[in-house]
Amino acid sequence: MAMLSLESLAARLDHLERENRRLSRTSRRLRSALGGVLALAAAAIAAGAAFQDGTKELRTERLVVLDRLGRPRAVFAVSADGKAALHFLDKEEKSRLSLSTTNVGTPSAEFSDQLGKTRLALNVDAFGPPSLSLFDQNGKPRFTARVQPAGAPELVVQSREGIARLGLGLKSDNRPYIDLRDSQGKLRSVYGMTTDELPLLEFDDSEERPKLVASIKPDDTPKLVLLNNNRNGGLAIGLTPTGHPGVLWGDPSGQQRLSAGLKDDGAPLLMMADPKGKTRVELTTESNGDGRVSVLNSSGKVVPAR
Repeated sequence: MAMLSLESLAARLDHLERENRRLSRTSRRLRSALGGVLALAAAAIAAGAAFQDGTKELRTERLVVLDRLGRPRAVFAVSADGKAALHFLDKEEKSRLSLSTTNVGTPSAEFSDQLGKTRLALNVDAFGPPSLSLFDQNGKPRFTARVQPAGAPELVVQSREGIARLGLGLKSDNRPYIDLRDSQGKLRSVYGMTTDELPLLEFDDSEERPKLVASIKPDDTPKLVLLNNNRNGGLAIGLTPTGHPGVLWGDPSGQQRLSAGLKDDGAPLLMMADPKGKTRVELTTESNGDGRVSVLNSSGKVVPAR
């Protein structure tokens, strides 16, 4: 019996020690929970005081959001020049997406590659028209789509230097066009439509002045015009509706002074005009083959030979 009593006593002591350790752990948990409750209560009291004071916003100059490893992944700040921007960063802390507004309020969104180069940008300018730009690996714009202030759409393809070389779009009156530009970005050729909705091809000089224009007239006949530096027609070549060729020469002001062509009966005709464009001399051949020279007055009447 004495031996059983000792064993029973040892077992009871072990049980008491385990209960003591459990109660100790429970006590620590209760103290932690009580501390948390007190902290929450203090925060609630502070928040209540803040709301009572009317403070419902967070004010800071720079806000940084970190991942679980402590690396910045989002930054919201205002730069020295007044540009407000929200940057989303990759794990290398490079900006991959930026949403911003300038100091005048124009918004933009920029998407960047792993090297930090902008590859795509969306913008709205101060007057409202939007634009979309695509950039190459060097950050140079290569393709831009935009809407002009008057509402006309335009696409621009750019060189490696960011210079516009090809344009495609609609004019404000909805006429389509394609323009080609040189390495300096100067307009050198345009393919489009006339105001009569007929095809037109234009070639320009290095000063962007039209020098040659080919078009179709409303009567469906072709016309080729060479222009001088004043943008006036110096030479025009075309066909009549019956298919007969004609050539016109103009002075520096663009006034027609000389014309040559074939009449409907096939006879040649040469006409010379005064500075006002009125025909004063005609040279042609009669149906019998004889030549005829006519001198006309300012009213267009033939002056009798003396």
